[in-house]
Amino acid sequence: MPDKKPYVIILANGLNGLGAVRSAAHAGLKTYTLLTNQADLCSYSRFSQYRFLLPPTPTVDDLQPVLDQLHDNEGGPGVLLACSDLAAELLGQLKYEGYAKQHLVVPSTETTNVLNDKKLECLYMEKGGITLPKTYYQLSDDEPDAFPIIIKPRTFREYDVLGAKNVILNSPAELNDFRQRFKGHLDRFIGQKVVQGGDDNLWVCNVTFDHQQQLSACFVFKRLGTMPSHYGVTSMAISQDNQRLREECEKIGKALNYTGPAMIEFKKDPNSDSYYYIETNPRLGMCNWFDTRCGVNNILACTRAAYGQKSALAPQKNNWVYWNFFGDLIARLENRENLLSILFRYLRVFRRRRIGALLYWKDPQPAFRYARSSIRDMAQRVGRKLREKFG
Repeated sequence: MPDKKPYVIILANGLNGLGAVRSAAHAGLKTYTLLTNQADLCSYSRFSQYRFLLPPTPTVDDLQPVLDQLHDNEGGPGVLLACSDLAAELLGQLKYEGYAKQHLVVPSTETTNVLNDKKLECLYMEKGGITLPKTYYQLSDDEPDAFPIIIKPRTFREYDVLGAKNVILNSPAELNDFRQRFKGHLDRFIGQKVVQGGDDNLWVCNVTFDHQQQLSACFVFKRLGTMPSHYGVTSMAISQDNQRLREECEKIGKALNYTGPAMIEFKKDPNSDSYYYIETNPRLGMCNWFDTRCGVNNILACTRAAYGQKSALAPQKNNWVYWNFFGDLIARLENRENLLSILFRYLRVFRRRRIGALLYWKDPQPAFRYARSSIRDMAQRVGRKLREKFG
């Protein structure tokens, strides 16, 4: 590292941001946290001592004065890290504008824009020879030859239009209903054939590419549960190295001319043993604290890349379990899983080394806040179901 002590500036968001703040502390890095919500989990972390509150939907004009101030206070640049799609766009815009007062270990604006638009991303990957599920780009005209298909918003801005991160359609009749419901907005979504298999066929690689587009960090895990079930974010996972996916990530990085952190997702087809590319998020992955506890600190890898230091690929600890207890439990209950099967699954988890998504004895308050919110949410859902039943 250089003479001046390195520092990181984390554009935090939920679990992603909390994990990044903890990972930075684990690496001994001074951390500034930029929040868009005063109640963000990072607000309750003892490692988030230097915080700035931005508007709910910040622009570069909101961000740049804070970055300039930190540069002047520290006497040099730190490393900017994005924990959301919006934050990744902001950093890409700063890079495009030539901003130089902070280190930007991020892909180009063009690459970020491609990856933040599901249609452009899939077309780009197909051209690059990456294996995708069958994809439907013109939902007004395309006729899928098999169901179910998953409907995905093209960008995070369409989540509100759809009312969810994705929707599953199980028949031509459901597709026709969808077309009627979103008539005039169909160009804002794409469809993909659902790759068969359970949650344990979902794989994630949290990676960092340096300025030469070489892998400087790579952590691989297999999902065991998601929230919501089957099509959501990780609620339970197990660390398992996978050389085939490491090689696939290297190929994707070169195809995109990629620099910086990324979360790359795949799904294995249990029938063909093939891995299908699902998506790349041009930012830190949600489970980055899991990476760190298993020996692969992507925040540290980004910092070393920013300051021009080479990083050898660190070996990961395998067969450790990541567990978001409340999130996983709610998802399984909503999916109507048998209570005994849930209990036995959790008993098996206790046989392995576990990393809590939130619970960390050196930083307990975020877990207590999240637990309180989850218990309140569960009580409200149960209350609604009872009212619907006994009305």
